[in-house]
Amino acid sequence: MKKFLYIVAIFTILVGMTSCKKGFLTDLAQNPNSPSGADPSLVLPGVLSNLAANISGGGTYQRQGAWLGYWNYSGGYSLNADVQSYKMTTDAPQVWDNYYGILSNANYIEQTAASMPNMQYFVAIAKILKAVCFQYLVDVYNDVPYTQALKGTANLFPKYDKGSDIYDSLVSQLDDAIALIQNSPNATNPGSSDIMYGGDMSLWLKFANTVKLRMLVRESNVSSKQSYIQSEIAKTASVGYIGFGEDALVNPGYLNSSGKQNPIWANYALTPSGSLVADGYNYLRGGKAAMDFYKLNHDPRLAYFYGQIGDDPRDPNFFATPVESEIDTSKYAADPLGEQTLQPSKGSGLGPGVLKGYNAPAVIMLAAESYFVQAEAVVRGYMSGDAQTLYQNGITASFEYLNVGGQQSVADQQAQAYYSQNVANIGWNASSDKIQAIITQKWAALNGICNVEAWNDWRRTGFPVVPVSVYSGRVANHMPYRYLYPTSEFQRNIDALKADGGDQVNAFTNKVFWGQ
Repeated sequence: MKKFLYIVAIFTILVGMTSCKKGFLTDLAQNPNSPSGADPSLVLPGVLSNLAANISGGGTYQRQGAWLGYWNYSGGYSLNADVQSYKMTTDAPQVWDNYYGILSNANYIEQTAASMPNMQYFVAIAKILKAVCFQYLVDVYNDVPYTQALKGTANLFPKYDKGSDIYDSLVSQLDDAIALIQNSPNATNPGSSDIMYGGDMSLWLKFANTVKLRMLVRESNVSSKQSYIQSEIAKTASVGYIGFGEDALVNPGYLNSSGKQNPIWANYALTPSGSLVADGYNYLRGGKAAMDFYKLNHDPRLAYFYGQIGDDPRDPNFFATPVESEIDTSKYAADPLGEQTLQPSKGSGLGPGVLKGYNAPAVIMLAAESYFVQAEAVVRGYMSGDAQTLYQNGITASFEYLNVGGQQSVADQQAQAYYSQNVANIGWNASSDKIQAIITQKWAALNGICNVEAWNDWRRTGFPVVPVSVYSGRVANHMPYRYLYPTSEFQRNIDALKADGGDQVNAFTNKVFWGQ
């Protein structure tokens, strides 16, 4: 029975996996365990679109957004007790099958391209995308199948590898990908099949190095790895990191039709017919913690992360681009986590910086995040650079991504006015704890865009400082440190899971290897 369940899982792993709705181009993401013969150029768009949808969709995205104070749930709906109480179970919304499904297809690209002439760029891209997926699996679960994973029927019950060992291997894989790109002048360019960078391999180099830097900085609490972190960063420092205008954005050509809209828009904005998504926009509301942060600190991003009371994406004014002086903070309201009292007409929903449109690109990584990671690496002494400038660039890149004020020059001016305040965790010189300032501003920039990264930061640094849920039935006094392994893994790979101790994990006492 166990073998049957596992085989079924392999052949159905991509069905309905990435978000609340079927992802765009899912049909192009071929299953490598089923002989298809698909050209890697046909598989790559599906891998990229599914990765973007997984980062910005599904139940984990909602949960992390609520825990971090970004979001809450509307009054008039039944209490979302599991989220409000921090309850974690093996059948909670998961990302396990999502990422392994994407990995199966990325692995297919790597293996197939490796056997074809002049396809080194596809091999390199596949290695980079596999590193991103395995990194997120380790970040959520710690130990996961790695060396024996993705073998199909050759190994139905893969053993678990240690999270730290997987990270080391991924760093090496990223180095290999960087070297492949640098040393393959005659390789076939992926062109339009690369729906992230359009075949610009110089940007793939920067993206790979940014992913590597993020992984290494994430290990800053591991005392035995300090010299390793520094030497690994130095090894590829000349490659550079993504910056202004180089966000990792995916767009397969989103359309205003079912299953083909931008994934956040499809789940939390409007249907193709123009009506509000049922249990989407009105259900998911703004969170008081983040909203208060923007209000108190004269931050115009308030009007981009949240809509005004009573607004929704059908309102022509929803996509207005105000500057800070034009924002009436009294028109934005939210409940704290643990309360669901404000009806949809009395609270703020998601704003135009999150719900950018049915055809807006989906985010894999923002330049803002890249700058904040670089700033942290400099402050920790891992590399040289001007931490203050990198920090301020991160804030500016966030304002530019949100299009604050309607044009780049205005966004830049508003960002400068914002970070020039003599306020801790905003003004560089006013912030005695530089790490807290960097992480707080990264949290402020990633609202609804990449919630998992803010959760990762909290688990390793204790920042951002967000209020605990006020729900009287909460099961802990802080959000979980990790997810439990999914029920499906207990059903199909229980022996390997038990051998690694995965059946004894506690979400509130057992931390990922890099946790504080």
